[in-house]
Amino acid sequence: MQKNKACFRSALLAAVFLCAAAFAQEERAGQNSAIIVQKSKAPQINSLNVRDKDFMLKQFDDEVEQNKRFFISGNDVFPSFYAYTVNNDDDLFNLAARFCIRYDTFCLINGITGAEEHIKGKTLLLPSADGIFVPLEESKNLSSLEFLLQKNRLALLEDTRHLRYNIDGKDFAFFPGEKFTTTERAFFLDTSMQLPVKNYRISSRYGQRANPFNGAKTQFYRGVDMAVPEGSNVFACKSGTVKGRGESSVYGKWLQIDHGRGMTSFYAHLSSIQESAKKGAVVRAGELIAKSGSTGQVTGPHLHFEIWLNGKSVDPAAYGNF
Repeated sequence: MQKNKACFRSALLAAVFLCAAAFAQEERAGQNSAIIVQKSKAPQINSLNVRDKDFMLKQFDDEVEQNKRFFISGNDVFPSFYAYTVNNDDDLFNLAARFCIRYDTFCLINGITGAEEHIKGKTLLLPSADGIFVPLEESKNLSSLEFLLQKNRLALLEDTRHLRYNIDGKDFAFFPGEKFTTTERAFFLDTSMQLPVKNYRISSRYGQRANPFNGAKTQFYRGVDMAVPEGSNVFACKSGTVKGRGESSVYGKWLQIDHGRGMTSFYAHLSSIQESAKKGAVVRAGELIAKSGSTGQVTGPHLHFEIWLNGKSVDPAAYGNF
């Protein structure tokens, strides 16, 4: 009896998938309109404990297995979506292992662009098939990782036959079976802060200090000065996107990097900036971005370095050995 029920369930599930595939193909052949997905309306998985016999969890597992078979056999894959609220014992990688879905499949549709992000208590949207969801917004609205994903898949995006989803108001293209490249994975897993220069001496710290040019009353200093010889290598302290570069009478040649989630870093008094570090360019943590110098208002060659978080300067010492 149990065997018959299992066979019936499998046949029913396969029929549902075939109907969904036929419907999606018809949609794509027409206007290629986006499939609307709303997290608030997705079936909710309440427990990951097999002893609780959560029906939605069982259904999700069955769909994931069926989609893997479809992909391997060369058939079209059309994921459905479930919701799960993360508890205190879960992390991103444990969830990926439990759901048998890669973390790079569901991170971006949930606004997760880095492995260190806090997800406890957050309700995640879980697709029932592996692949990459590439955001279709303009690059100026994207995080560094999203921009990189979009840039690396321009050829795929030009093929309008891909599945499109509008997930809680944001448009994505879905590519079954795709996964993060080595560089994209490095961006996602990059949680460390690196020093922007080597073999330095701190000549001025964050906080109140006297004006070094005229000895006037103390003023608040928003960065640290790292004394190094002229022409020393300057590295990106963290992966991100070059937000701007320029030159001023005070800072001399300067460069700013946006690291996402409200964090930026600022490098000043540079002698030169790498050609590759153009505005909008994606840079890796530890990548050479400039050479130190003594341009602008200085008393000697050094790197002026700042970190900003959500529009306010913060002490770089909170992020490393400054």
